[in-house]
Amino acid sequence: MIIKTLEYLTFSGLSAFVGFLTTVYLTKMINVEDYGVIGLFLAILYVLPQVISFATIGLVSINKVKLDSFQFSFFSNKYLTFSFLVFLILFIISFLFTFLIKKYLILFIFLPLIAFVKFLEMFHNAELIQEGKSKMFGIYRLLLSLLSFGTTVVFISLFHLSWNGRLYAIFLSELITLMIMIKVSFNAIREFSFCVDITAFKEYLAFGFPVLIGLFAGWLLNQSDRFIILHFFSLREVGIYTLAYSIGIIVNMINEATTNAVVPKIYKHLHNKQASQYIKKLNISYTLIILSIALLVGITSYWYVPILFDSQYADAPNIIFFIAFAFAFNGIYRTTGSVIAFYKQNILRMKLVYISAALNVIISIVCIPLFGILAPAIGTMMAYMFLAISSYIYGWKILQKEEYVKISC
Repeated sequence: MIIKTLEYLTFSGLSAFVGFLTTVYLTKMINVEDYGVIGLFLAILYVLPQVISFATIGLVSINKVKLDSFQFSFFSNKYLTFSFLVFLILFIISFLFTFLIKKYLILFIFLPLIAFVKFLEMFHNAELIQEGKSKMFGIYRLLLSLLSFGTTVVFISLFHLSWNGRLYAIFLSELITLMIMIKVSFNAIREFSFCVDITAFKEYLAFGFPVLIGLFAGWLLNQSDRFIILHFFSLREVGIYTLAYSIGIIVNMINEATTNAVVPKIYKHLHNKQASQYIKKLNISYTLIILSIALLVGITSYWYVPILFDSQYADAPNIIFFIAFAFAFNGIYRTTGSVIAFYKQNILRMKLVYISAALNVIISIVCIPLFGILAPAIGTMMAYMFLAISSYIYGWKILQKEEYVKISC
């Protein structure tokens, strides 16, 4: 497991570095308001791949562990057919929005297309993680980052585009990466056959509906601060927030790399009813490590942001500090929340996420008179702290019930 964790971390680190270069390039080549438009676009895109899956992407990981190859292939055909039909509905809705908001017509055309491509990548990434193919997962991740950076430079520097150039770059890089996946390892797409199974579709709807409702809360938890900033301030401040998120996401990449390595092992332990001690040790060690990394990212931002970015982003380090800790608590939640996810306690997970989202919005708005632009970042950090602690408590309660052991919190 240590080797796989290092592979995930290595490729995530390289991808984060390329992403950081992309951020530096964008902030130098376009104005802060246009960078804010990109931030709003990414905030909407964040949730759409999960909407296309009807918030059931977790079934891919679970069934990859439980089913044999033939059964999983049959599941894949039904699941991908279901998701494609959801995508068609989403695309029609998005297209209708172009008649209402013509200024950003291109956004509503590309949003569902990019989201569908990202959903397919999510499906295959879930397969690779459960198969333990950390190197292949990392190569795809790094390739996507490099393609995204390269195409962004082409569209903005050569074609003299602004935020729309970044939009085209994201779509093209995602599409090329998906095509390579299909050519090399994405068997589910190569062997796909359209399969309408109403019974299976009802099961997906039943499984995903509570999570989908919670997905809106997850969006409020992760992305609402940019729209709160837009409402109370302007696109300029949204641009500053977008920069802060682009840097703070370094912590989230470490979260993803670590959880990609450990979640398959957690699921195996849970399946064998032997997870309590493993998860307890993991929670303690990972909490100490990720909080230390968040502190490092936050403190050093006061040094590198003034050097690398324009003075109009001078307020970014204060935001980065809180966002880095918010992502750290998000990582802690990923380990404790895996127990809730494995035992399909979707209603419980929905409640916890909704309470956290409500805390985020309330703290963000109420504290603006006191902390100004920092208030949403503080709200996000406090909300994720609550989510991490509450999922820890309920996760242990579930383990105590399922494994019939006395577990101290």
